[in-house]
Amino acid sequence: MNVVFHHSNDDPELHDRVVGNIANLLDDETIDLDAVALVANSGGLTLLLEDSPQRERVAELQQRGVQFKQCRNTIKGTSVTEADLIDGVELVSSGVGELSRLQADGYAYLKP
Repeated sequence: MNVVFHHSNDDPELHDRVVGNIANLLDDETIDLDAVALVANSGGLTLLLEDSPQRERVAELQQRGVQFKQCRNTIKGTSVTEADLIDGVELVSSGVGELSRLQADGYAYLKP
């Protein structure tokens, strides 16, 4: 099974919830996972910044194979650069485009 999480909120409580949901999914031995990704756009950008309070948890999930993808459109018009993102975060041309592509490739869509 492939799963993509969509995160678009800048609320720190929701940042904590989404990384917790991903960890819970990875820990669920009843699910046979092939790939897990998180696509961030809009306010979700703050989760993937180097100074994010969730930085260590994101890095731990990356070590477990989770792909983190950030919408380039969200970054346009801000002072954020690719260098401001947590190492290993992939920039994608658009969050909605990446979500559409992953769903077309069979990923289950989750929006915590």
